[in-house]
Amino acid sequence: MDKMNICFFSGDITRGGGTERVAIKIANELNKDENYEISFVSIVERNDKTFFTLDEGILRWTLYDRPVSGTTHFFGYVRRLRKILKEKSIDVLVDIDGIIDVYSVLAKQHTNTKVVSWEHFNMYHHPSQKLRSRVRNFSVKRVDAIVTLTEQDKGYYEEDFNPKCPVVAICNPVSYTGIDNTYNEDSKKIISIGRLTHQKGFDRLVDIADDVLKKHRNWEWFVYGEGENKETLIRNIQEKGINNLHIMGNVDDIDYRYKESAMFVMTSRYEGLPMTLLEAKYYKLPIVSYDIKTGPRECIIDGVNGYLVEDGNKEEIVDRINELIENKEIRKEFSNHTLDETDKFDLSHIISQWKELFEELGRA
Repeated sequence: MDKMNICFFSGDITRGGGTERVAIKIANELNKDENYEISFVSIVERNDKTFFTLDEGILRWTLYDRPVSGTTHFFGYVRRLRKILKEKSIDVLVDIDGIIDVYSVLAKQHTNTKVVSWEHFNMYHHPSQKLRSRVRNFSVKRVDAIVTLTEQDKGYYEEDFNPKCPVVAICNPVSYTGIDNTYNEDSKKIISIGRLTHQKGFDRLVDIADDVLKKHRNWEWFVYGEGENKETLIRNIQEKGINNLHIMGNVDDIDYRYKESAMFVMTSRYEGLPMTLLEAKYYKLPIVSYDIKTGPRECIIDGVNGYLVEDGNKEEIVDRINELIENKEIRKEFSNHTLDETDKFDLSHIISQWKELFEELGRA
């Protein structure tokens, strides 16, 4: 049986972002199967080595040896990508960023390559949403499969586009073994993590914390992360006089910070599948989150291991946080169920889903 040649397409696989980390993790695991030949093609690589460890035997190619504009070199991107697809006999090209679908769907013409669009955000929200919407409208009818991070986002694609290709929800993998994750039931600390940007909603968090912490002055709330809104947030906290809400920046020992906390709170305006929620589950933390598009519903069973709150309903989220603060038994019960329904995040299950999709495309 001939090997199936799977190539992951990236802007730059040597970067240290979340999409690169997950793509390399999936590629490394697929590379263990002798039925697959795994490779990467980047538009350009700015570093000699990948930030995340890539297994030996996985080949890498680039379209260019220096950065060039995707606008002025649009057709150059397409021609060079098509050349690689043909010369390397690529069976399936997996775009690890939906914005580059526009090159892939044109490059695959006159080849035998199938293209998978792997969506790492959600269909409705992204910092460059207008451009991505135009690309998505162009490519969604032309790719051979779409992979979303959540069932919720899969539903949006099927409802809005009625695509003729398969749409499959495959979560990002998380390991729930290997580290002591005993829940600290006596903790009086709340934790939140993320970039200090508009998307993550830490301005909303400050208003929520103002109500919660002035009622519970023996509790503390720690926010970890950096971003352009940091100084504004600190100034707002000082003006409100919230002495027990702390903006901590980035830290090296974030695992310890999870372990010393009583609960995790997320106030984002939108997400894809937030890794912070998955990590909080690993450390058996009850979670309170706005029920936004998308992600929280994949991680929280409402009333079982956390609370989902109507997006923007400040009074309700304050009430839910206060309820957990005031009732240790509920916190302990939620903690005992944080790992319920986490099989979908297991690496072996996720790899099986990818292989099933590749086999379906191979049959097609």
